[in-house]
Amino acid sequence: MKRAILVLIVLTLGVTLPPLYSQWAESQRIKKIQAVKQQARPVVGERLETVLSGFESGEPPSVVILYTGGTRSHLEPCGCYQEQSGGLPRRAYVVAQFRKRGFQTLLVDTGNIFDGEAEIDARRCETNMKALAAMGYSAVALSESDIAYNDAYLTRQRAAATFPFLAPEVRSNDFTQPFVVEQVGKHSVAFVVGEACEEIVSLSDIVVALGDPKNPEHIDVVIYPDEIEPMGTEGGPLYLGCKSEGKTLGVLALWIDSNAQVARHYATEVALTPEVGESETVRQLLTDFYREMASENPSQDSRLFAKQLLEQQQENGYASATACQRCHEQEYLQWSATRHAFAYETLLKKERYFDAGCVSCHTTGFGYSTGFQIGDSDSALEGVQCETCHGPGKQHVGNPKKSNIRNGADTSLCLQCHDTKHSPGFSGVVALHTKDVDHSLAPMNLEELLASRVARMGKPTLELFVMSHCPYGVQAEEKIIPIVKKFGDAIDFKLQFIAHEKMAPASQNISPFTSLHGYPEVAEDIRQLLIAQEYPNRYLDYILCRGKKLDKSWEDCAQKLGIDVAKIQALFDAPEAEQLFRENIARAADLRIKASPTILVDGHKFRANQLLRESGTPCE
Repeated sequence: MKRAILVLIVLTLGVTLPPLYSQWAESQRIKKIQAVKQQARPVVGERLETVLSGFESGEPPSVVILYTGGTRSHLEPCGCYQEQSGGLPRRAYVVAQFRKRGFQTLLVDTGNIFDGEAEIDARRCETNMKALAAMGYSAVALSESDIAYNDAYLTRQRAAATFPFLAPEVRSNDFTQPFVVEQVGKHSVAFVVGEACEEIVSLSDIVVALGDPKNPEHIDVVIYPDEIEPMGTEGGPLYLGCKSEGKTLGVLALWIDSNAQVARHYATEVALTPEVGESETVRQLLTDFYREMASENPSQDSRLFAKQLLEQQQENGYASATACQRCHEQEYLQWSATRHAFAYETLLKKERYFDAGCVSCHTTGFGYSTGFQIGDSDSALEGVQCETCHGPGKQHVGNPKKSNIRNGADTSLCLQCHDTKHSPGFSGVVALHTKDVDHSLAPMNLEELLASRVARMGKPTLELFVMSHCPYGVQAEEKIIPIVKKFGDAIDFKLQFIAHEKMAPASQNISPFTSLHGYPEVAEDIRQLLIAQEYPNRYLDYILCRGKKLDKSWEDCAQKLGIDVAKIQALFDAPEAEQLFRENIARAADLRIKASPTILVDGHKFRANQLLRESGTPCE
């Protein structure tokens, strides 16, 4: 008896321990990856609310000087990882918050603001000037590197600005001046480039030098466009610096006494991380610029793996992941729900689909004649597909051999995109990341995929395309709706119907629309849309109820859930109901979706049986 119990215990442990160990090992892998990356991605600066609350809790400062420098007209971080700080829309939001709280605020830039002479760079710098104007900058100092640009370039940039350019020597065309004096509250503040002459001192209470003043006499504060440690000198100026690329917003609070002397000061930097809001006006400026640039010709310098053998073969080319799917179904399914597959959607959300440097790492074969092309909205090479790691596969598709494809084991290729700038910390854990591209693993289900998208991109969009009377569609709804409820506002769920509008409906037709299961299905589709519109907190339960009672009256489920039947019927009979349905089914028509159910996550199409682990025959 004891022996039997012992055997039973051993068998139980043999069954339960391996899965538990696998779960523990996976959690340890993820923790180590997160720890290494977090260490490589420190957040610099204080939280906005911490700074504002500190000022409000005591005597408010006499003047708050907000400053930037060394930005080189960097518009915003690329968005490759969540901890990235910076961006004009966030900066504009922070500036607005200081003013909204009633602080006497001035805003300046200390120089090193221009970068590049190519037309796209000039236009980027112009966009930066427009954004600074929208924020209400008082002045921009021109450093030696800025002044090195010719008069035509500087005149062009000045035309986009509403503030003066400061330079030690006045240039032609009157677009520079040596100083500017700003009155803020009870005090006057002079911003100067170069030495502070007697005239400046007589006009101001506080003198701030933007850039190296050479001679610090009569100067209270020096702000460099480069990064330095804050430093004060006995009887001399306070020295401050700036983070490059606008990663933070410098803050200098001054408390000025009755003798126009600085009694005390507080200097810090505000972190411009994703938790900071965005200015809609400045965001629109950037969006307009990105869209204008989308038609620019890409640079061949953005090609990946140009020295690899497969990429150099003239007779080879890119075939897309769908070509690989024919022989590698399991691998394709595992890949299709990974971040690599969604890489191009990330660019669309970040409005960086025009940037060759970004596109090369978020698509397949960019820069090659058979690879992805900017502006090709129907490209089959969006995302980081099989051929990014395994090489162009045209020859392999025609004649599958190990010698005409890469095995994908060389992790050094990963570091061409996952470099220290875009993916800091990745090189230290690249070996641990190989499991994320292990195609032998089971594909993600819908819940896992949504959780991954929420963690990476914020609020993903889930679209379900169905016919309300389709048995497999109803089965999909029964699986999806509990998941939608679980995520709640963390996802954007959209119910889309598949139907068609008749080209020339006859006068005796009961409806201008047709669907696979006839008019009852069209009517139910429309009712579900109306209920979703009028009862957003109950329509999911209504859909679940109807799925079990399609052979009965819709009114039973409506009354059970407290939905006003008469109200919905009145809306159903109104002409607006047809327009509502017309607009809804247009989405499926535009995407050429005919099968119910079809699932889209952030615009990425999936088979329902893949994400829901359900079998069935779609209605088509």
